[in-house]
Amino acid sequence: MIKLLVFFSVFISAILISSAPWVSALLYSTVSILQPQYIWNWAFDSFSIFTVSAAIAILAWGWQILQGNVNWEVYKTGQFKGVMGLLLIFHLSNALTPYDTYFSLVSGDLMVETFTTIAIMYTVVLGLINSENTIKYFGFMYILVVLYFAYWANDHYFAGNWYMFKWGRLLGLHKSPYRDGNVMSIVLTTGLGFVMFGITFFKQKLIKYFLILSVPLVWHALILFASRGALLSAAAVTLFFVMVMRSKTLNLAVLAGFAAMLIWQGAMLTSRTTSTVAQAQQENADVPLNPRLVSWGVGFDIALEHPLLGAGPQRFQYASAVLFPGKSPHVAHNTFLNFSANTGIMAGLIYLSFFIVSFRQYKYVRKHKQGDSVNGYINLACAGGLVGYFVGAVFLDLIVFEPFYFLLVLMSTNYCMVKAGNVPASPK
Repeated sequence: MIKLLVFFSVFISAILISSAPWVSALLYSTVSILQPQYIWNWAFDSFSIFTVSAAIAILAWGWQILQGNVNWEVYKTGQFKGVMGLLLIFHLSNALTPYDTYFSLVSGDLMVETFTTIAIMYTVVLGLINSENTIKYFGFMYILVVLYFAYWANDHYFAGNWYMFKWGRLLGLHKSPYRDGNVMSIVLTTGLGFVMFGITFFKQKLIKYFLILSVPLVWHALILFASRGALLSAAAVTLFFVMVMRSKTLNLAVLAGFAAMLIWQGAMLTSRTTSTVAQAQQENADVPLNPRLVSWGVGFDIALEHPLLGAGPQRFQYASAVLFPGKSPHVAHNTFLNFSANTGIMAGLIYLSFFIVSFRQYKYVRKHKQGDSVNGYINLACAGGLVGYFVGAVFLDLIVFEPFYFLLVLMSTNYCMVKAGNVPASPK
């Protein structure tokens, strides 16, 4: 069944290259975020759905250019300029680095190759979303991805698949970019806004009630992953939702539900912290109980040591061992510091600029579109997703986290659509 669905999706996107090119972008975005080749690995064998969907999307983009149907305004946004700037910095940093990637599981060359692919496909998808009627399907797709992962996590728990748990925590998707449960949790929190704001966007009662009932399942999935960073990320998204919504009844229900989750999660987090302290004291009295704080300090020091182009992509641990031997064996555990230490302070500032530009776009769209419109819904959902990502990225290395760049695509294209239909100038 899965094989049939895969080949059918590829076939449909291929024959619609000229009449509905956005379908190929939707297929690629679904593949890059859902990572189906790792969920149903038996259904793909040697067939690379990622490569095929990317190739079809590139062909559709090229056809749109030839037909003069690409809105070039989307390539003037701060997010696109930032991604291209990071791409250049990544290649320069990797070429000129004095360090090796000996300690890293992923080589610097592979990291640059991965980011290059993200940048290329970011460019392609950006040019294929060109109407309000199509952008909504990308938002709906993210709802389905979040709900599937919530189902995936809860199913392992209720089915008693304890081999998927380690030290009481659910593991991420095996061999995938989400193999770390912390990272997979952020997929859920970045998409939580699409689910929550969907409750007020959809008018059909069946869909509305279904989404309401889905929110606790997403929260429970986060409990199973037991990620403290994801807990804060989900709290930030929930707070953002409550601040934006004006329904007292809905807000009280959401806050009460989240409070219940905090009580449950709090017990698990206390257990995790206690066991971590006990293990550290048992194994080595010199092991710091706050390794993230130590690695953050090392990250700042490396960035100051190599402010222009950093130590090089994926060189954090090697540079740490060379410059500050014995201080910390860990990775940066922070996306801003990962950018800054590995590829230079300018890269770190570009990363921060994504949120500044997106916030300005959010305010502009919020001013001109109601939340129950398609543009208004995408705007709120993306803003909530970026809030969740930013908080989670404080504790994790998420520089090639594809859902983040997907959010930037939707935020900037949505803004350009609204801007094109309004006389007021864009925000400075």
